[in-house]
Amino acid sequence: MKEVLIQEYNNTTKLNVPFKKENHSFKYHFLNGVFLEILGPESKSYLVKFFDKQKDKLIHETTINNNMWTKPGIQYFVDWRIEVYDKSNNELVFEHSYDAKDKRVYIHLDSSALGDTLAWFPFVDEFRKKHNCKVICSTFHNEWFEKEYPELEFVKPGTEVFDLYAMYSIGWHYNEDKTVNLSKIPIEFKQHPLGETSSSTLGLNYVETKPKVSIPNKGKQIDGKYVVIAPHASAHAKYWNHKGGWQAIIDYLNGKGYKVVMITQEKLGDNWHDSKLGGKLKGVINKTGNYPIEDRMIDIKYADAFIGLGSGLSWLSWSIGTPTILISGFSEPYSEFLDCERIFNYDTNVCSGCFNRHWLNAGDWEWCPEHKNTSRQFECTKTITSSRVIESINKILNIY
Repeated sequence: MKEVLIQEYNNTTKLNVPFKKENHSFKYHFLNGVFLEILGPESKSYLVKFFDKQKDKLIHETTINNNMWTKPGIQYFVDWRIEVYDKSNNELVFEHSYDAKDKRVYIHLDSSALGDTLAWFPFVDEFRKKHNCKVICSTFHNEWFEKEYPELEFVKPGTEVFDLYAMYSIGWHYNEDKTVNLSKIPIEFKQHPLGETSSSTLGLNYVETKPKVSIPNKGKQIDGKYVVIAPHASAHAKYWNHKGGWQAIIDYLNGKGYKVVMITQEKLGDNWHDSKLGGKLKGVINKTGNYPIEDRMIDIKYADAFIGLGSGLSWLSWSIGTPTILISGFSEPYSEFLDCERIFNYDTNVCSGCFNRHWLNAGDWEWCPEHKNTSRQFECTKTITSSRVIESINKILNIY
């Protein structure tokens, strides 16, 4: 048998077939920006170009060798096209255009704040619709949206998500020098509506859009006609600082047959917080303190109106669809939502809109960047009179 095998081997025709080298592979993804890696055994140089397809603009180009990777610094959505050229002959050897159809895309909302979440979330679903993709979303309040958006997959923040084509983070991003990090968001976000933080990051046109929020299926908890107020906020600059303003509004509404329900987390009867409102408010139904947000939703849902500041509860009222009066001077009117009765002093001789011009020092309760410790401190809302707010109340409640 051995001799037969040796004879067959010796009679075998030897073919002169050249060794076939392994082809290079091109790995790409769009996780917080476009990424390209070239793998392979043969030493070659490649010219890599990244284009914005929509603008037909070259964003970045560089030369790399095999077993190297590259990416531009941009982390927000761009309609990317990747081109790779073999530098030895300028031949186009790889090309890919962004196409998320039927692919998995992860979108994370970086902020846990009530207003940020409500302003940013609607554009997550708009992205899904535009690209016909499978969106995995994480927010710090998934329970508000899960039943209302069954087409989305929700995960808790920090959850590992696999098999992704693209990933985007929605948030306010700063450099160390407190300037906007324009590699993570394409706009100076304080010069735009809050919701545009999300739409711009995801490459969508901005249209003010209310999110669908799951409201508990419970009945009205307060009998009769009532108005909800939320006079507290996270900074003194956000307050309505007109002396006696809130009490005048409460007295007016009570005189018109409306109950007034106060729902802030800051407790009524706490001397420090009461002092920011000119003293303890009287004539209100006290629902201040640590009530569940679902309870707040019910009270706002059945209210005839809501009166608040540039804070999260005002955003919740807007989302639910309750007629909302928003009193603010520290932010420009475009900053929040337009679907409300906005109370703002448009007198150009009065300082206003500092939030849109300056870095907010959240650790300084008396923050007023241009007039702190002067007679003009908080003049933006000190100059908003009770009669001006009552005009809006009359308009919303049809009081004549």
